[in-house]
Amino acid sequence: MDVAFNVTRKCNKGCDYCYLNLTGEDLPLERITEIVESSNPETVTLTGGEPLMYPHIEDLLGFLSERKTHVHLLSNGILLDDYLSVIREADAELFVTCNEPNERVSQNLHRANREGIDVNLHHVLTKESITSLDDICQDLDFAKSLLLLYPTDLGDGKVEMYKPDEWFPLLDSAISKTQSYGIKTYFEQAFAKKGSQLEKQQPCPTGEDLFIDSDGKSYPCCLLVDKMQGSVEPTPIRITPERCYFIRNNPLPESSEYIRICPIVITDKYDGSLQFPSHLGDNE
Repeated sequence: MDVAFNVTRKCNKGCDYCYLNLTGEDLPLERITEIVESSNPETVTLTGGEPLMYPHIEDLLGFLSERKTHVHLLSNGILLDDYLSVIREADAELFVTCNEPNERVSQNLHRANREGIDVNLHHVLTKESITSLDDICQDLDFAKSLLLLYPTDLGDGKVEMYKPDEWFPLLDSAISKTQSYGIKTYFEQAFAKKGSQLEKQQPCPTGEDLFIDSDGKSYPCCLLVDKMQGSVEPTPIRITPERCYFIRNNPLPESSEYIRICPIVITDKYDGSLQFPSHLGDNE
């Protein structure tokens, strides 16, 4: 079992596609250490908010390093220059969201690469952001992988969610760009064709790994935080597609040849296998 923590609800950005209410609270360090010691995970994912704004981030990385726990650190990359040494010492793997070229983030990631830190990229793929992919991949061609994210709206109406006939051509165009740079590319599937094995399988990331929000409670997955009541028990929570807030509230028309599946199910472009976000990079 792996564990993911929303260590803070602080952030130095306000992205439309963010699934959290940025209320500013922090997850107590004692709660994190208690859960890690009791569950003994192979991989711990640190996210938020912006995890580098967590006041105990250095102590937390040191604790995980002492336990020789594999760490995935999800960040927007802006504050990396102040923490690269502790990230390197913890042998943490970076997953940085890059939706457009940013000089400060670029400099931080180049420095991270020079210091031997594994760098992976996330990109929320839109009709607008795809114009930046060439520049991003050319600049950061040392990245181990790139994950193309489906833009999800959780009820605020801020994000345009693409239909299948828009999403798949957009993916094809993006992947043709990224593969020319040799960056291993993954993407969020978002849809399954009716009658397909994928429709029957209905992959869902819940129930396998533990997801803890900044309130210290367990939730089925990141998309359902703030949408349902958490559990005080630090155990993975299984949920069905029929009960999922996102799928239930965003149905496709009956006439569509596709159904909507969990948007955070990742497809490996190279072998077609499915996996979940917490495991991306484990077998690189």
